[in-house]
Amino acid sequence: MTDKPALPSETTAAPRRNWKTSAYLIGSLIGALLGFLSAHFYARSAEENNSGQPPKPISTADLFRLSLAAIALLRQISDLGANRNTRR
Repeated sequence: MTDKPALPSETTAAPRRNWKTSAYLIGSLIGALLGFLSAHFYARSAEENNSGQPPKPISTADLFRLSLAAIALLRQISDLGANRNTRR
């Protein structure tokens, strides 16, 4: 039998891909669910408050506020992956 010792890159590559794949899948599912719920609540609110009429276009100021909130949320999520010892 010629058992060769595994190279360090071979032993660490599989687990790294595995947790990344899981993170991407879970993040994608959560993002899709949140996007769907956001669209549902927006449509339901517009329907209830506008007597069935289409809603007015979203203003630039509202889009700007939503964008800033989304950026803040993304930053908080990325901080979760930081090393706990170097966290702010």
